[in-house]
Amino acid sequence: MEQQKTELDIEQEIEQLKKITRQDNAEKYAEAQFELGRIYSEYKKDWQKAIKHLLNIKKQDNPMVYAGAQLNLGVIYQKIEHKIEQAEHCYLNVKKQDNPMAYAQAQLNLGITYQYEKQDIGQAKQCYLNVKKQDNPEVYSYAQLFLGTIFQNEKYISEQAEWCYLNVEKQYNPKVYAIAQFYLGIIYNMKGDVELAKQCYLNIEKQDNPKLYFSAQEILGGIYRFLGDRISFNSIEQDKELADEYYQSVAYSDFLFKDYITAQTMLSVIKNKNVSIFKDERQRNTSVIDPICKIRSMAESIQMQLHVTFKLDDVPKTEKIQFERQVAHYTKPEVLFNLLKNESSDFRLNVVDFMNDPTENQVLTDWLGINTENNNEIKTFLASFSFNHNSLNQFRLYGNENNIVGSSVSLVFNKKFFGDDIKRSINPASINYFFNNADFGLAINDSAKSVVAATGLNNSNENLNQKSDNTRNDLNENSDPKNSETIAEKNITSSVGSLPLFRCLYFDPKNGYISIAKRNKYSFYLEHQSDSPENIDAKWNNYLESLNEEAKINTVREKLQKIEEIIHSLKNPEEPKQKEIIEKITNLDQLIALALMPISCLVKHAAFEDEDECRMIYITNIADELIQAPKDYAYANSLFVNYGKIEDYLEKIYLGPQCKPHHKLWITNHVRTSQSKTRSKPIKVVQSEMPLR
Repeated sequence: MEQQKTELDIEQEIEQLKKITRQDNAEKYAEAQFELGRIYSEYKKDWQKAIKHLLNIKKQDNPMVYAGAQLNLGVIYQKIEHKIEQAEHCYLNVKKQDNPMAYAQAQLNLGITYQYEKQDIGQAKQCYLNVKKQDNPEVYSYAQLFLGTIFQNEKYISEQAEWCYLNVEKQYNPKVYAIAQFYLGIIYNMKGDVELAKQCYLNIEKQDNPKLYFSAQEILGGIYRFLGDRISFNSIEQDKELADEYYQSVAYSDFLFKDYITAQTMLSVIKNKNVSIFKDERQRNTSVIDPICKIRSMAESIQMQLHVTFKLDDVPKTEKIQFERQVAHYTKPEVLFNLLKNESSDFRLNVVDFMNDPTENQVLTDWLGINTENNNEIKTFLASFSFNHNSLNQFRLYGNENNIVGSSVSLVFNKKFFGDDIKRSINPASINYFFNNADFGLAINDSAKSVVAATGLNNSNENLNQKSDNTRNDLNENSDPKNSETIAEKNITSSVGSLPLFRCLYFDPKNGYISIAKRNKYSFYLEHQSDSPENIDAKWNNYLESLNEEAKINTVREKLQKIEEIIHSLKNPEEPKQKEIIEKITNLDQLIALALMPISCLVKHAAFEDEDECRMIYITNIADELIQAPKDYAYANSLFVNYGKIEDYLEKIYLGPQCKPHHKLWITNHVRTSQSKTRSKPIKVVQSEMPLR
């Protein structure tokens, strides 16, 4: 009723505004037409009627309101109608003497148009320079930022760009200030003024620009490593404890892996008073750091081979004939209840340390002779799935309640539950964000006396777009919004984002046997029961061919052999000096284990091959704010990361052969009465007919 009343009020307001004519009062008429334009754009999204009313306003009626109307028309033409020439004409009609605030915004919009639509940098510069702080401080911040990017594109280390970025004040626009500080940090870094660069990155606060804050933190890690090295190797007359402090400040992320490994190496030698074992940075890197980074590179290559893409070839196919399109998670009915009830819980990734069989995470490291420590600050969180949705063996082993074998449930997820970006599995803070100039435009309301968002378009303080390239890329690539890729986040509630899925690698260290997780042949017979055995066999063979299992295994075997060789050479050097160095790196095994983390939790003993398991993983520092601990003391031996709600991604729920009748009752009731607004079809509930007594 309240919504209907509001709509009625709007209609009544429209009728009252339409009664005001120019003959009655030209100034009031202009204000009424402007308000009508605002209502039709902001509430009704009727852009043609909004344009019609805004065009009714003449300058002689009310110069201030006319300026605001022309600004709004320009925004509509540019953002909605995509008529750049008409937008430009409207922006040029906004004069400073009529409305300084609207003029500042119009000049900013013109500058962006010239810079990115027409590639007229000279005109863009002039428009940005026309924006004065006293007219509109917030818009001035944007103008100075864009002006700075022009100067920085022309000359990477630019005094003019530096001056522009320094003009951006936090009090007027904290988000833009963060971007300006980020670019200032790049300039100072290139100048070699590391201390000034560090201060700029420290000026970026999380509440002002959370996404850019993480990028700044990663770059700070590299700076801290550099400052620590400068003290350690150049005999700078400073307190040597400061080097330790700098190295301690290097946070772990995939983007900073080399810097983190370097810092941890130096912390080890500082602790044991062995810094002098390295003649210089080059010797340290070639003898220790570079081999570990090569191991990491090999591990990432193996991880890529294990990535589940849900599309086994490049030939376009309908989803129905994709051989791998769903995976199952076996769990207790109690867990499913918590995931689906009215105030549902999030699906969780649990820390590896407290799994039922933590030794399974050590198959690879044990084979390579690497000693691991549970008190390592870098942790792996994972969730397990299987390619086999209706497996008697898994119903018997996982998710049983009250010691009743086969009482579990199998939750079948579609591919939308998972992401495609492999990098997200290893502390995703390296995903960087750059401003996007495409969404801008302020308009005027309150009788044209102040600047507010009145067109229903995005306000320019939201001009941020995700960019998946590293912040070290050149500004001439990243400052143009046309070169920015938007990372389309799925409907996942966790800040982790959408995580990728990886196959498990089954390995027997004693005989070298290797296989990878995949669907079993029986699953094809279950799926295509009405088909002939010959046709089912043909589908199975097509699946094996498209999976290209042999090639994947050969690549994995080759990479594992290279890893084994690198580790053997690293730990058993022939040169006496190198041997002395290695003996004094007391945390060497932990550093190697860290390099192997992308795959160590994916390697399982071959005895578990029939599980055909795949895993979602997230590797991060124990201090990661996304990590949560249970509130119930009885479960205090676990840590977890929330991932997201599951209902929109479930295709089927298989009830175990011994699943209790009341479990079946409430599950069936829930899926049939689900209030989900995003599902196009109901979740199927299937009673498993696997024989179990």
